[in-house]
Amino acid sequence: MGYVHNDLKLDNILIGYKDPSLIYLIDFGLTCRYLNENGTHIEKIYTQKFSGNFLFASLNSCRGNNKSRRDDIQSLMYIMIYLLNKSYLPWGDFHKKFEDTSYEFKDFLRERLDLKYTKEVFKLIPRSLRDMLKKILTL
Repeated sequence: MGYVHNDLKLDNILIGYKDPSLIYLIDFGLTCRYLNENGTHIEKIYTQKFSGNFLFASLNSCRGNNKSRRDDIQSLMYIMIYLLNKSYLPWGDFHKKFEDTSYEFKDFLRERLDLKYTKEVFKLIPRSLRDMLKKILTL
């Protein structure tokens, strides 16, 4: 349809009540277009603006770039990893650093881009998901 959700998180994914095989996405407040009116892909732009959920944010989002389909796919992958690992992602404890008032949100985003976090995620998942994550991160 030419849009990315841009705020994928557990709160915005619902399982069907009568039919649990149905999955619903809600809260389209941060949705944005990835296609122009003429149907061509919008070029990558550095926006300096973060949007979405920090815990499941794509690396591209942390860099401050506009969003595309790959970002929703990466967020979904992080949600799967989070669920597989008992509600744990390596950068999930960043909220503790909020107590340090000298830390700004841009510092969290910069730190989140550190390769050590991606390496740790790869250690948390089975081989079959490692190949999938590698592919997603290279989109």
